[in-house]
Amino acid sequence: MVGLLAGCGGQPAKDPNQVKVFIMGSEGFPQEMAEQIQQKLQQKLGSSLTVSVSTTPVYSPEKMVLEYVDRMDDIIILPENDMKSYATSGGHLVLDQDFDAKTYAKGVTKGAANEEDTDPAKQKEHLFAIPVNQMAVFKEIGYTKGDLYATVPIFANHDKAVKVLKAMIE
Repeated sequence: MVGLLAGCGGQPAKDPNQVKVFIMGSEGFPQEMAEQIQQKLQQKLGSSLTVSVSTTPVYSPEKMVLEYVDRMDDIIILPENDMKSYATSGGHLVLDQDFDAKTYAKGVTKGAANEEDTDPAKQKEHLFAIPVNQMAVFKEIGYTKGDLYATVPIFANHDKAVKVLKAMIE
């Protein structure tokens, strides 16, 4: 998986002030809710960043792989099993320094903190994800299920992604 994430190139340059969020639930995710999240985040962040939230109406493991290979998303929100799988493959940034792991304990899982940790024997528990049912922006739109987790892919801009995650939480 790390090879897939690191190996593709040739993508068009991304606007440095844009933050892209992709959401895929185990049964898809409603476009209307994605639009509401985008609007609420844009209101919270003002003109400092431009937020775009995309989703898909059906769950597709192939589409998820394409989102990682495309390397354009700053935050990927996905089901728990996928979050854990990509964490063990080294697909997500560790969020231990940015958020309290005890507060977001459901987002703590064993995984690879860097490329050298993809060997399961070297993996440790880290905060790799924030449960969306603990995020104010999801509660505000009426999404309270505990089945999705917000992650920061390894290729994302850490600072921008964390800023948006904090806006989602507050």
